[in-house]
Amino acid sequence: MKFYFHVRDIESYDEDVEGTELSSLSAAVEEARQSAREMVAELVLQDALVDGRRFEIADETGDILETVTFKEVVRME
Repeated sequence: MKFYFHVRDIESYDEDVEGTELSSLSAAVEEARQSAREMVAELVLQDALVDGRRFEIADETGDILETVTFKEVVRME
């Protein structure tokens, strides 16, 4: 199944037009979580705002199936 990983924040929306073939929604969520961790690391190095950014995982029809916030992938404890 093809999943699309759109990135949204307070000021912008970056639409994934290519998509990625993955076996399941749970695999797509894990992919988004890993990508969010990598992006958070870059944002922290740039002293950029992390809060408010998220992946919206969509299917081929454009329906949003799941949302992964960047904030939720950061361990604070």
